[in-house]
Amino acid sequence: MKKFIYYPNLEPPNTEWLKFSILYLEKFESIVPYGRQHLISDDYRKLLNETDLVEMYSPEYLQGERASIKSIEEAERFLQNPYRRAPLMNQINIERSWRNDQNWTYQIFSEKFSYQFGEFCERENIGRINGEGLILPKELAFLFMTHLAQEISYERNGSIITDNVEFDNYSNFSRVHNPGTINRNKFMKGIISLLVPANISEISFDTLIEFRNRNRESIKAFNNQINLLEDSIGNGITERQFVNSFNDIYSELTREIVLMGIGLASIPFATYMLINNPQALSAEYSKEILGALGIGLGGTYAVKRALFDTRERRLCKKYLANIERLK
Repeated sequence: MKKFIYYPNLEPPNTEWLKFSILYLEKFESIVPYGRQHLISDDYRKLLNETDLVEMYSPEYLQGERASIKSIEEAERFLQNPYRRAPLMNQINIERSWRNDQNWTYQIFSEKFSYQFGEFCERENIGRINGEGLILPKELAFLFMTHLAQEISYERNGSIITDNVEFDNYSNFSRVHNPGTINRNKFMKGIISLLVPANISEISFDTLIEFRNRNRESIKAFNNQINLLEDSIGNGITERQFVNSFNDIYSELTREIVLMGIGLASIPFATYMLINNPQALSAEYSKEILGALGIGLGGTYAVKRALFDTRERRLCKKYLANIERLK
């Protein structure tokens, strides 16, 4: 399972994004220093305590130092070309905006950056060191947190995700996001949007948490099916086509068996029971049943693969059906 590092805030302020995440993400980590973990909201702490969706990651010193160096270099480019680069941050003159202390509204905690970054911001009059760390204009804060998230994700072999769309132009320019990851998450969120019958903002966190915990294995199967279709997502498969593809979940198994020339009537009753009881699909049990088929190694592999695929597809279909009933 790939790690996702959330940024730029301690937790997603976008409640709708977080609720969608409960339904389709397997896990993500937000960047929260140990000494600041008391600042998270009650809803976020509830997710932390009652689900496996979220974890808090405290950044290490060297990660903050590398992010600080890169942020200084990037900020210098903005200050040297304030008109050319300003549109990347939805500004006309980024230098003028950054040097207006009325725009210093975003707090970066001291555990996240090195002293040299704070010193640079004060010297350039684009931020101010305070008792908590460093107060910055939101664009510069986003720039820094992007680099910090990248440093963490690189060391942890993950990807960075955000609910911030205000600075998409800068993110795209900087190539900080993997396009495949972006498309994948939009696709999964689109599927949930199709199936949830009510405005998700009207569904309580308690309801969503209970739903997630009851359907945890199905969420994993849902993600696995998305993984199998990543190329198709890039080539234009729609969310509705994905949902419709689960109307006949046994077609792949049937196809495998017919291609081997066994014939449906030759499937032992135990195999039929296995297909219809995916919870029983342990490796030992499936090996025993497949051995009873009396077919060659190639055929055994084909049926075994189809059985496991069918189990995943069944769980995914069940999950999609459950989402449609979510209220």
